[in-house]
Amino acid sequence: SKWTRLPMNPSVVRRKALETLGDLCSIKRGVATGCNKFFMLAPERIAEWSLPGEFLTPILPSPRHLETGEILADRRGDPKIRKRLFLLVCDLPENEVRDKYPTLSRYVQHGIEAGVHKRYLSRHRDPWYSQEKRPPAPFLCTYMGRATKTSDVPFRFILNHSNATAANVYLMLYPRAPLTPILRDAPGVARAVWEALSSLTAETLIGEGRVYGGGLHKLEPRELANVPADPVLRVLQDAAGFTIDTQLQLFRRAKTG
Repeated sequence: SKWTRLPMNPSVVRRKALETLGDLCSIKRGVATGCNKFFMLAPERIAEWSLPGEFLTPILPSPRHLETGEILADRRGDPKIRKRLFLLVCDLPENEVRDKYPTLSRYVQHGIEAGVHKRYLSRHRDPWYSQEKRPPAPFLCTYMGRATKTSDVPFRFILNHSNATAANVYLMLYPRAPLTPILRDAPGVARAVWEALSSLTAETLIGEGRVYGGGLHKLEPRELANVPADPVLRVLQDAAGFTIDTQLQLFRRAKTG
C-alpha cells in the first residue's frame, strides 16, 4: 500500500484493489513535446507562418484554461473552448518538407535557429520535430494538482468529446475492448462514467499518488491505474445490464490478452 497513506490515516490499511481503473482503461501520459512554445500553436501563430493544416492536430491547453470539465466539439471535431491550440505533427524528413512545404520548412528552420532541435527530447527523435502518437481519449485526468478552497480533490477528470489530444499535463484514459462497445452503443454512459470518476474521493486518489512540498500532488499512470473502479463498475452494471463479476472477467481477459 502506498506510503502516502500512512501519515494521512495510519489506522486504515486498504486491501489491494482487484477492481481498478487499470482493468477498465489503458492509461498513458499525454504528449511530451519537448518545447510547448514551438510545437503547440495558437491559430494566430499558424496564420502568421501559413502552416499547412494537414500537419496540425487540436490539443487541449493547460487545465487552468479549461472552464468546464466537459469538452464539446464543433463539426470538425475541434474542441469548443476559448483557448484553442494545435500540435505540430510531422514525420516527413527535412528534405521532403523543404521540397514540398516551404512555409513549414521555414518554421522548422526557425526552430533550429531557436535551438529547439538540441533539446533533450528533440535530440532523440528522427526527425527532431516528430511527435509521440497520442490519439484522442474520451477521459482524461490532470497529472498534478492541489486542493482548493472549493474542493479537497487535487485532480480533475475531463470528459472529451473532441478530436483533441493532450499534453503531458494530463493522463489519458483509453477504454479497453469490453468498455468500448458500451460507450458506443449506450447513450449517456460516457457522461455517467465521467461523473463516477469525478466522484472518487480525495483520500482514494491521494493515497495512490504522491505529494510534494507545498501540497502539490501527482499521479503517475500506474498509480491512477491502481485506483479502485467500484463507482464506474456500478455505472456500467446499470448501463450494460450485466453483473460486476461478469464485467471484471471481461476486462481482465482483455487486459491480459
